[in-house]
Amino acid sequence: MGVIQYTSGTTAYVAKVNKCRVRLWGGGGTGAGATGNPCTGGGGSGGQFVQSRLSLAIGSSNNVVVGAAATGSTTATVNGNDTTFGSTTVVAKGGIGATLNASNTAGAGANGSTASGVGDSVTAGGNGATAPSTSTSGGGGGGGGGNASGSTGGTATSPGGNGAAGKAASGAGNAGTARGGGGSGGAAATTTDRAGGNGAAGGATIDFLPPSSVMLLGVGA
Repeated sequence: MGVIQYTSGTTAYVAKVNKCRVRLWGGGGTGAGATGNPCTGGGGSGGQFVQSRLSLAIGSSNNVVVGAAATGSTTATVNGNDTTFGSTTVVAKGGIGATLNASNTAGAGANGSTASGVGDSVTAGGNGATAPSTSTSGGGGGGGGGNASGSTGGTATSPGGNGAAGKAASGAGNAGTARGGGGSGGAAATTTDRAGGNGAAGGATIDFLPPSSVMLLGVGA
């Protein structure tokens, strides 16, 4: 069994065999920015996990695009970036970013979703958590599942990435773990606005069983 893993950017996968299994993780959503005083943001959801078994023409080229990390903001809701195989053949959507919190409250987290994912099976990213208080932000959801709870980030099924732990002191939220972990919310204890934590990059894995007569060439990232 051959395995190719992709961790960033765009790479052409040239099929050397007819059958393969494609597994994709969308990038994590960012945590919510916090612009009140005191104020905390909720966690972003993890990216989707999608898998499909495909029959490909030998020699065909299919782009694998791994969703980049999403940067948290103090002014906007930022969703995670999508990971795709062959543009639309298999699609893992990025996680949902938590909504900016501009009031003196504990902000709500974002729920994961299976919407618009394309594949034989589509698993929602883990839910981001509502902040437990106005001094501690909510944790991020895990990549491909694993809900956050309070300030505890979601634990994903390996090799999905874990969600970030909530911020326990004033500052920007923490970043999720690749593949697809959601960022935690920011925490503002002064008039300085705090960004939500970054959503992690996605990832991709392709497994295939090569025939004995074919020499596999190095393809991947």
